Parts: sequence; C-alpha cells; structure tokens
Amino acid sequence: MSKKVPFWVLAIVLIATLVVPAPLTSPAAAQGKTLMEADTTDGINFHPYLTTDTASGSYQGLVYAGGLMRYDEKTLEQIPYMAKSWKISDDYLTYTFTLRDDLKWSDGTPLTSEDFKWTYDQAMKPDSDYPYRENFDFIKSYEAPDPHTLVIKVKEKFCPALEGVDAVTPLPKHIWEKLDWKDTEKNPEIMHPTVSSGPFKLKEWVKDDHAIFEANDSYFLGRPKIDTYTIRIIPEQQIAYTMLKNGEVDIAGVTPEQYNEAKQAPNLNMYEYWLARGSWMYIGFNLRNAALQDANVRHALSYAVNRNQIIDKIMHNLAQPQYSTVVPTNPYYNGDVPRYDYDPDKAKALLKDAGYTPGSDGNMQKDGKPLRLKLIYGPNSSKTLEKIAIVLQSELKKIGVQVDIQSYEWGAFLDVQKKPPFDWDLSVGAWAGTIEPYWMSQIWSEKFIPDLNAVGYVNKKVEDLFKQSGTECGPSRKALFNQIQQILAEDSPYIFMFQNKSFSAVNKRVKNIQPSPLGISTNIEQWDIQE
Repeated sequence: MSKKVPFWVLAIVLIATLVVPAPLTSPAAAQGKTLMEADTTDGINFHPYLTTDTASGSYQGLVYAGGLMRYDEKTLEQIPYMAKSWKISDDYLTYTFTLRDDLKWSDGTPLTSEDFKWTYDQAMKPDSDYPYRENFDFIKSYEAPDPHTLVIKVKEKFCPALEGVDAVTPLPKHIWEKLDWKDTEKNPEIMHPTVSSGPFKLKEWVKDDHAIFEANDSYFLGRPKIDTYTIRIIPEQQIAYTMLKNGEVDIAGVTPEQYNEAKQAPNLNMYEYWLARGSWMYIGFNLRNAALQDANVRHALSYAVNRNQIIDKIMHNLAQPQYSTVVPTNPYYNGDVPRYDYDPDKAKALLKDAGYTPGSDGNMQKDGKPLRLKLIYGPNSSKTLEKIAIVLQSELKKIGVQVDIQSYEWGAFLDVQKKPPFDWDLSVGAWAGTIEPYWMSQIWSEKFIPDLNAVGYVNKKVEDLFKQSGTECGPSRKALFNQIQQILAEDSPYIFMFQNKSFSAVNKRVKNIQPSPLGISTNIEQWDIQE
C-alpha cells in the first residue's frame, strides 16, 4: 500500500468491519508469485478525492503513491517518501519540498510537482465534492516553480502544518486533465485507472467479485516481490475465514472469536500490534431524534451498556475500554474524563429524570410514547457487529428501552446513515484515529454533517478548542485536547466503547511481513512468497 495517507483521512475513514485492521489487499490466479486475499467489502471507486471508506482507500493506496513524507515505523518521526528533502522557513509560513528524481508513472511519464499542484487545484474547487476540502483552508498558496519543487505557504503559524501541507495524493495530470473530475461516465479512470504511481497497477476489477492488481515495475521504492495481488469479495466472513484456514487465500479478516483457532492453525502466522493512531469502536446517537437530544437519555443508554462484558465475551479481551475521542495509546489521551460504566440503576434513574416512566408492559414511555430505537450496523456479514448489536438490544431491554436491529450491506449502511430521512437512532461504528488529534476535528464539526459527522453533533466550544489547538503550539496543546475529550465525554454524542488491538492472520508462505505501530502493510513491496 501507499506509504502515506493524508492524516485527516486516517482520522475519518469509517471502518467497514470491526474485525481487525487486516492487511489491505490480496491476489488471484496469475503467473508468478501470487497473493490472494478474501475480503467481505468491495471498494466504491479509485478516486481518492470522492471516497471516505476503508475499502476504496485500500485500493487507491495500492495504485497511487501519496505523501511527500511518511512516518518512520520505529520513531514515528517524519522521514522522506516522495520528497527527498524539505525546508521550513524561520517564520513557519513556508514549506519547500524537493521531490525524488526517480518518480514516474507506470506508463513511463515523469511524475512531477505539476501533478501535485494540478491535483491540489482540482480538489480545491468549490464544486469538487472533496469531503476534506476545508482542511486546506490554512494554506495560502500551493505552487510548483519547477518539476522537482513544491512551495507551500500557509496563512499563519499552524502547529500540525507539516502534516497538513503533505496531504495530496497526486493524480496523473497528463491523463486526468482531459477528463471530468467526478463523472464516472466521462472519466473511466475513476473506476479503472490505467496508470499507477504506487506499488501495484490495476489489472482487472469486477465489482463485488474480485480485483486483480499486478506489480508496478516503475514503483520508486522498487518493484514489489509479489507479482499479482488479488482481492476476492466474499460477503460471508465465515466463508472467507474458512478459505484462509484451508489455504485457499493467504489473507482474510479474523474475528475475535476466531482468534485463538487462527493463532493455533499450523499454516498461519498471527501478527499482533497496537496501532499508534488507534482503531476504536463506538455507538453513535442520531441527534436528530428529539429523545436522543436529551443528555440524560444518552447517559442512561451509556450506563446500560456493559462495555467490559463485550470486551471479554465478544472481543475476547482484544480491546481496552475508551471513554472519549482519543485512544489510550495516544500521547494526548486524557484518562480523567466522565465514565459511564455499566450501572442499570443509574440508567433507569436518568431516564426518570428525563421524564420517562415504565408502562404496563415495563417499557419506558413519555407522554404515552414508548422509547423505541432503531439500531443499524454494516456490513451485515460481520458476526462481531451482529453480536454487539444483539447484546446492546438485550442490555437496553433491561432498562425498558426497546431496540429494533437492522443490518445492511456496506454501501446501503452508509446511505441510511448519511442520507435523508436518516432512519436510524443508534449506529454501530468504528474509526481509525490519528497520532495528531487535530485531524479528528472533522467528525465533530458542524461543517461535516452528515458526511463525517453522521450523528449531527454541534458544539461550537469543541470546534473553537480544535481551532485553538491548531495555532497554540507547545505543551499547552495537551490541555486543549484534554478539554475536548472532557466535553465530548460529557456531551456523549457517542457511547465510546473501546480501542481495538490489531491482529492479522496470514498464510506462512507470505514472508517479510513487519508489523509496526503504523500497521502491517507499510513494507508491502518487500513481501515475498515462498512455497
């Protein structure tokens, strides 16, 4: 996969399944060294500036290199990637990057600073439909004075500016400038890119069936040792896992309940790691629902959920509790925030404070109307999400709240969650976090309703604190992020559940895998196949 993904994209990519941050792709039948992966969710398209889902991001990361810099897997410091060096002016307002000399597209065309600038200019157009366009507001100018240089100026000193200015995945100007930016009928590159800058090229994609990628001879870090990487779409997770055990595929998602068996399988290696940026689970409240606009009701529902039991029985202790928006492994984590640990009696008392009383059937009601909620999750193939939904239904029933469960295929889930009439009340979801908490601001911003802020949360104080954290550098930033976590815990737009431990089961014939706090596929071009 690409060595660098824009930081805010990492913050706000919604995780399609709760099984694990597993390796990002796989191979199909072909000549040479082939890697095969079974995945339950297919991508939407190959346009990095029109998608926010994990599956699409994984596909895009294989074909498009993105990032002037990347994190060092050991130190987590910024090191060169597509740029070989950079300079920061004394006033922190100008960032000058010098590109590597060996960058080129898979068709042999040089990849230059003009590709970066052209892509930036297109994404910044008001009608571009780029979900994260406003994250570039701090940039004053983005220029390419020569083929190997980028000069980026910012409007004012900005603490995470070095990460922020490095957020362009370049598209091939010589191909795309002749085509429509967002119309798939007028731009076939959106669904089937013909040139690549990443470790692989797209060979074939049959939607909802398979995607085949082949090694890119022109990749600047060197041609991958794997010749073909195929992803087979297997909607049923159990079937995908069975294929992994049987050696039919090399990679597939493993659920917590399958973990012990997979770890003991003679043909599999189990890789375990805590991601520095974290992956965490939540139950989102649809704040358009009048009943859920009452904080007492949200807190009551939070107290009704036995988080530790879910971690123990469903996640098999491959997780740790979380109570606000920053994961415990992050240096900005605030462990001193309000906690709504399991307490059904408190839950009932808060519902009473909110005006609810038990009806003749024992169900809570107010003004003759029962508190009945619709809980949604996706994809419907995830047994882990299904179990969590059933537990939530059972726990809330104990305090007199009726819950109806509805599962969806991934794309349909996103539509129901983010499009009118917003027919849901509770949503089981997960986020991939960031090391820099500033980039998490979008999921709490009114501007990003409903694309990223699907629950419809609005708190200007939180937005102001995030904005302040962008300009107030130094030790005081920790206090700002502490306040943000405190407020979000108090407001409870989510039931914050837990941070997932990452684990990936891979066939032993796949060699040179080196998991790190950044993930498992950062060195994918070095993966090898040995029978």
